[in-house]
Amino acid sequence: MYKSNLLLLAILMTSLSSHASYKVYEAEISDSSWQFSGNPLQCNLSHSVPEYGKGSFFKGAGKNQQLKFSMGYKRQPVAAVKVASVQSMSPSWFPKQSAKLLGELKILNGKSIFQTENTASWKLLSELETGRFPMFRYQEFASLEDQVSVSLSAVGFKNPYNQFLDCLNTLVPYKLEELKKMTLRFDFAKDKVKPPYREKLRALAQYIRHDSELEVVFISGHTDSKGSRNYNHKLSERRIASVQQILTLPGTDSNRFNSLAHGERKPVASNRKSSGRALNRRVYIRVE
Repeated sequence: MYKSNLLLLAILMTSLSSHASYKVYEAEISDSSWQFSGNPLQCNLSHSVPEYGKGSFFKGAGKNQQLKFSMGYKRQPVAAVKVASVQSMSPSWFPKQSAKLLGELKILNGKSIFQTENTASWKLLSELETGRFPMFRYQEFASLEDQVSVSLSAVGFKNPYNQFLDCLNTLVPYKLEELKKMTLRFDFAKDKVKPPYREKLRALAQYIRHDSELEVVFISGHTDSKGSRNYNHKLSERRIASVQQILTLPGTDSNRFNSLAHGERKPVASNRKSSGRALNRRVYIRVE
């Protein structure tokens, strides 16, 4: 909601003319809300600034992924300045606390006007956690009198933020690209999945369950040439079933799996040597 707050503007812009034109965008106390959404692949925490856009914190699956913040912008592009100052403001119910300057951000063109990563994003969350309001202030047009301030309200922040933190702790430690092709080796005459493979399989299971863009998972089962062809075919089927059991979470669509048991028919190495037979005892997974 667009509103005027003369007291706040007096604190922020004392160096400017008293006749300046100010635009202040901030959710009223009664309208302020934060929304959490997430799963093991991504965590989102967002806040709508009425008449301006939406601020969102986001982190995706994968090791060393950074926490990102972006401020959506539905108004006209800003061309007058290249940076915005970022301040942490004390709400009106903490009147004795002064404003803190957090730094500057580059003003962007496109869907987001501001973006931060990692430490800067955590700093914004830290200010909100203490009940303060991060504010982005910039000059909208060529005139120094055309000043804009956009604030993230801390009202209604706590509970969704706790959900967001819980979500971060459950993120899968792999990107989908790291899981698209896997070869799992098996012990002789065994169909049990070895422990070293289980973490990646559980991670892939989350993508199969939650990523709507993932269409099909091909699973092929193989054996060495020891034993009869009929036995080996059934053994390769059991190996597929052992893998697919780990990949199938509650709610997973079984149509996403396409499995084929080959038995001993498609070796990747010679069965004359034990080292070659070890390579042939496998399940191969490919994600489309």
